Amino acid sequence: MTSLRTTALLGACLLVGGCAPGNDGPRWRAGCAPLARPAPLSLEAAREALRLAERRHELRFREAAAPGSFLREMHSALDAKRIAAGEICLAELADRGQLLFEHEYNFPDGLGGGRSATAPAGPFRRVHQGLFGGPETISCPSCHWVGGPNGAGAETDNVFLQGDGERTRSGDERNPPALIGLGVVQALAREMSRDLHKERDDVVGEAVRAGAAREAHLMTKGVDFGVLRATPKGEIDVSGIRGVDADLVVKPFGWKGTAADFADFASEALQQHMGIQSERLLATGSRELIGDGNDPADPDGDGVRGELGRGPFAAMMAHLALLELPIVEPLIQNRQLPPAAQKLLPPTTTSFADDFQRGREQFRTLGCAGCHVPMLVLESPVVVVEGMPPIDLSREMRRPALTYDPALHGYPVWLFSDLKRHDMGTGNAAQHVQRGVALNEYLTPRLWGVADSAPYLHDGRAPSFDYAIAGHDGEGAAARAAFAALPYNDKGPLRVYLMSLRRLPRVVVP
Repeated sequence: MTSLRTTALLGACLLVGGCAPGNDGPRWRAGCAPLARPAPLSLEAAREALRLAERRHELRFREAAAPGSFLREMHSALDAKRIAAGEICLAELADRGQLLFEHEYNFPDGLGGGRSATAPAGPFRRVHQGLFGGPETISCPSCHWVGGPNGAGAETDNVFLQGDGERTRSGDERNPPALIGLGVVQALAREMSRDLHKERDDVVGEAVRAGAAREAHLMTKGVDFGVLRATPKGEIDVSGIRGVDADLVVKPFGWKGTAADFADFASEALQQHMGIQSERLLATGSRELIGDGNDPADPDGDGVRGELGRGPFAAMMAHLALLELPIVEPLIQNRQLPPAAQKLLPPTTTSFADDFQRGREQFRTLGCAGCHVPMLVLESPVVVVEGMPPIDLSREMRRPALTYDPALHGYPVWLFSDLKRHDMGTGNAAQHVQRGVALNEYLTPRLWGVADSAPYLHDGRAPSFDYAIAGHDGEGAAARAAFAALPYNDKGPLRVYLMSLRRLPRVVVP
């Protein structure tokens, strides 16, 4: 039982950042050129891809000539106070953020920690050393590449979290998730947290006014988070809530659902996977995470201070906030093509529309949609990311982007997740408790773009949809059994439906 004051509860919306920004808050500077968002397969997109590739190659040459010069330039150009005031245009900020995301970090940048730069066996450690991490890579795209830029990771990109630094069995194996649509996911989660906090405030207020116990069924966007009870004294009992922490903040990032903001997730990832320490993490991270060195500005003891300042970190977050949405579309090739040569038959057309429709119905009847909720409605397209003015995703994000639906009074997001934790059984249990989350509990993975993100499951052990479904246990056991009971020839439509949850093809130049 937890005692809460009604006056404190009334401020819950502000605590989770779910309110719309006021007119007196910071705004982006007027007169900024809009972000260039050409159609993904257009000639303009091809030219832009070539420009970005040429720029990456030039920066690598510059870095070879003067190691560490790239980050020094970024720190000079990206002042955190100017970014927070909106004085740097969002287009410029996101562009530089993409460079920071793609950068190959090296020892002058702060790669690794301690004496990793001179370690005879090399600096990398795929089995993490406790919370401190690896490092096991030098860049974000080295693990987030499957299916396209900012995508998922292959099975060879797996890491072993909270291990002993040597034995794979000592850590919890994790596969890199795709990073698409992060700004939209955070905006959805904050609206859900706002709703849950309001329901908590209402039931506490009603119990106090009535002088009698009250309870409320916590529901937001059609997702059931269990029962919250309040006493006449304003005390609450959270034992009946499900899939969310006692603070009722929906945390949509991480396999276990441990971070409410993708910036928190990213700051820890930079430390654990590359040893790059952001000022954001140094201000809040524990010594187990950032290192126990005597210098507060260099706790990992690698001799590099100020590795990633708040300005460059904010730019990287702007890039991540604007990443595009996946699509839901079966393969339909109904254009009549001519034969490749005389005396050859023309190619046949192909359409999986019928299988798609059957698979969509199977997804519902088999019970998959109970946790992988196909669509949630976002009320406001504005996302609040610490360190910069609010961003209107409907105007600024990459295409495909949010589209307003008048019938829904909001923006449909085909997420295929309830952003809630579920018990996945002892067969999927972790070895280590992560931020208080039960060993058997995992966040429902977002299935949007699932066709382009194999392998599947939290540890990447599933090479196919069938294998992934077979790996469900606990609350997912009923859906697993229902799929297993289908005749072999009846399983194809569901696979076609899942193959239709994909990313829009785009031009990429290595």
